[in-house]
Amino acid sequence: MTSDAGVNASRRAGVPPRTRRPGREAGQALTEYVAVIGLLLLIVGIVFAAATPVAADIGEQWLCAVDPIVKEEGAENCVDDDGGPGEPGDAPSPGDDYSPPSGDCEDDVTFDFVDRPDSQWDTAVVQIDCVWYPGPTICFSANMPDGHLDRDTEDQVYLESEIQDFVDCVLDGRGEPKDDPNDESCVNTMPTSEEFDEDAPPKVQVGCREYPVPKGCEAEWAAYKDAEPGKERAARSGELANCITEKYKSMEPTCVVQATGHVDSSEIQFLFFRWGDSNGTLIEKLGDGRIRIHILTGVEVGAGVSGSDVGGSPVSFDIAGITGYGTDKTYEFTDMQKAQDWINWYKRYDLAKSIVYSGGGRNCPPNMSYCPPPPDHMPDIGDVQDLQDEEPEHHELAEADSDIKKVKLKGGLSLTGKNGPFSLTGSVEGGYEGEVQVEDRRWSDGSRTATYTSSDIGGFLIGASLGGKKPFTKDKDGKETSSGSGSGSGSVGMEWKGTTSTTAAWDKEGKLSKLIISMDDQVMRTLAKAGIDLSVALPYGFAVNGGYSSSEEEGTISKRELIIDFNQYPELREKLGPKIDEVFPRDKEGNLVKDDVEINGQDEEGGELFEAAEDYANVRELTYDATRSTEGGSGGLTWQGLDLFKVSFTSVDEEQILSESSFEVTDVDGNKQKVSPAPQCKAKDFEQPPAYYSDDFSDPPTQMGPQSHDIGTEYVDNKSPKFTEGTYPGTDYDGDVPGDRAERVHSLLDEYSAAFPDKNILVVKDFGNFNFSGLFGFVHLATVDGMDVIGINQGTVKNKGDGGWINWGFTGNYDYDPDTKTVKFKQP
Repeated sequence: MTSDAGVNASRRAGVPPRTRRPGREAGQALTEYVAVIGLLLLIVGIVFAAATPVAADIGEQWLCAVDPIVKEEGAENCVDDDGGPGEPGDAPSPGDDYSPPSGDCEDDVTFDFVDRPDSQWDTAVVQIDCVWYPGPTICFSANMPDGHLDRDTEDQVYLESEIQDFVDCVLDGRGEPKDDPNDESCVNTMPTSEEFDEDAPPKVQVGCREYPVPKGCEAEWAAYKDAEPGKERAARSGELANCITEKYKSMEPTCVVQATGHVDSSEIQFLFFRWGDSNGTLIEKLGDGRIRIHILTGVEVGAGVSGSDVGGSPVSFDIAGITGYGTDKTYEFTDMQKAQDWINWYKRYDLAKSIVYSGGGRNCPPNMSYCPPPPDHMPDIGDVQDLQDEEPEHHELAEADSDIKKVKLKGGLSLTGKNGPFSLTGSVEGGYEGEVQVEDRRWSDGSRTATYTSSDIGGFLIGASLGGKKPFTKDKDGKETSSGSGSGSGSVGMEWKGTTSTTAAWDKEGKLSKLIISMDDQVMRTLAKAGIDLSVALPYGFAVNGGYSSSEEEGTISKRELIIDFNQYPELREKLGPKIDEVFPRDKEGNLVKDDVEINGQDEEGGELFEAAEDYANVRELTYDATRSTEGGSGGLTWQGLDLFKVSFTSVDEEQILSESSFEVTDVDGNKQKVSPAPQCKAKDFEQPPAYYSDDFSDPPTQMGPQSHDIGTEYVDNKSPKFTEGTYPGTDYDGDVPGDRAERVHSLLDEYSAAFPDKNILVVKDFGNFNFSGLFGFVHLATVDGMDVIGINQGTVKNKGDGGWINWGFTGNYDYDPDTKTVKFKQP
């Protein structure tokens, strides 16, 4: 969808020739466009001009030319009648600095507005070199022609040569598509305002990439397509780009382009870093340049999971996810150097804490089978506290915990193929039990994800259960092909290869946002080998006509992800939500209930997921080059067949590097279109938002134990009370301390609330059982016979342990939720 402008710089009287990107009308550029950020691609802070009240004063229009969807901060003040920009006399009069326009659109710059019938706001547009663009407000604020606001709209026409800075601002970054999404020649490109082939598949350029216009943008596409070429279409291009950006951002999860398991402190590279017998790290690089560091604990938990990868080693950095761990705390960084700085600090902190809390002289817990030699300087408690204060900048991203549960199948669901029921060493029938890792992940923005992962056939069946009676499918021909009520015998799952992962995601409001089902190439190869008709047994995106064909090259692994985005298709929440809630039950606080998963093969109905996938699912395919090797012991082993951690205290390097990716979407015409590479796998560099980093102590897990607070909470301790002298330190109380704990709590609340009337008072027995967040005016006042007294101006406190007066109490100005044992203190 491109057209040539035929711009000839030499025709501009008195203007030195300037370099122009050829064919820039492939997408009309906005220098800054706030709505198109993050995932796809345009710089943060860029805003397209769109919008001014029809009856507004001319002097207000250009300052107010911001679409309401992406209105700039402070724009609500732009209609103030008490003076300000645009008042007569504030700038030179029209004509003071400019010659009359030439009347030739090649040489003139024309400003105008286009009516938006669906809004009280008009859209600001500007014509340069005979091409119309949405008017970017950033260019008006930085390069507005002098006296512009004093002119009537019909007089807002200038010689291009005399407002060159403004012209350059508008046209900058509007080139043809490039492989690099950060290429400055195209980062601001937007859908063209010129003519295009309306019979071609709906596809436009936004930033440096061309994207199919996805389902969900029908209204914006129709308005853009039906608009007359020129200023009318320019006025609609911003809304279309806005919608495309928002949909793709919602549709596609983050993409891991590199995953490794260690950090070498001598240089910035990632190898395996193990700390303790059951702890390790995973480092991931995302498609937008971010680095994520997973601190994993309790990796022996995974030993019970079935399958060659999940159960064959305590922890696996599988392309379907991290398996075989107990807890995971995840940190995020915008560049590799900051990640390296934090890892270097973390190793020093973990070493110091392990020595101090194991009694000194050792730098690992007593139950470890090997201890490295102690450092030259033996740390003490002061060193640990100093290191807590020295933690480098970091962003706490998420926390997760996992458990191993059973997958139980009841009923007559069988998986048989043309080679008979023994193709999978038995069929899946009544009485089958498998195992799955159940992960509950809490993100710092308040959103949640729950995931079932297994390289046993049980993981496959969980995904299948969401699809109805047959594994993922509804046989449109009514034939029994991949499943039925047949019987078989044998050891179920022993020949099953590959990992299946099923994830449900909820936003910070608790609303279902995504369903993602992932299968690696080994799963599909297993099914194909068993004679299963993949075109019937698997939904759109997984089915491969003619049998499974994927690279079996050594060291290459791949997976496909079926993604249903409930923000893109809200109507599916009601249709698929009840079944998802049944498979992923959650409590009142949104935590996943980690029970065994029971599937009744006979009672399942439908094939709704199969049908939804055909019409609504997006599919991503990822291929990685993978290596796995060790130093010492059995060095030089490839990734295939290596049992990670098999040799104690061997440095292991396990790495996966993305080599290919694609993202298939359903466009506004209902057709499938593929984008390669997938947008999230090669995205514009992440730009950190305000307050992204914190230098407060994050309390990471260590060899000596897990962290003491959850994601989003603040680190506090009870080691240094403000008052230490007296029966109730800090008060005039001179009576006896009640022996009964409940009476003691009541007494402490009475005395300290009287002594500190400007504070809410909280009394707790054990700091470790409480989470603190949003604190203001927090003071640890005193410790009295095992009870800690705290003063708080405002903040939220959650009791993770037992309630009752023997464990805590509070008084002051607050709201309390007894179901979640959460108290929100307000200013007294």
